[in-house]
Amino acid sequence: MPLGLNLIEDSFGEEQVTVIPVRGTGHTYEIHSDEDWVSLCREHPLEVTASRRHDWFRCTGTDGAWVIPDWEKVSEQWDAVHLTTLAYLTSANRALHVDGGTFTVLAGWNTDTTIWLTDVAREWEGPHQQWQRSTYQETWKRTLN
Repeated sequence: MPLGLNLIEDSFGEEQVTVIPVRGTGHTYEIHSDEDWVSLCREHPLEVTASRRHDWFRCTGTDGAWVIPDWEKVSEQWDAVHLTTLAYLTSANRALHVDGGTFTVLAGWNTDTTIWLTDVAREWEGPHQQWQRSTYQETWKRTLN
């Protein structure tokens, strides 16, 4: 089973998903630690205090300016950004100091997820997989295609 199905941070109640294999080459920024995320935010900051302050202050108790990576700027240098499981488990939902009075939170990601910023990855010829979630057991089961 694809690992990501059981490790969704903010589920929207999906009951069916399709897993599609992709293939491609490109430059992938690997987030192995909170410092990797902070570096990305420091190098390509997008100020989001107005939209995130309320939630992130409640979550972290930290008051300050908030930034996330400016994905459009990141895409000029990287084709994708991959969040490792270790980085997610050690860094998610914590206030991370960027500089001065500016902070970031690694939030809204699922563990071992890649965000594709360019179109270098394409759907591959491999079969699509259909998965169904059992609400009773809260587990995923592959269905026949």
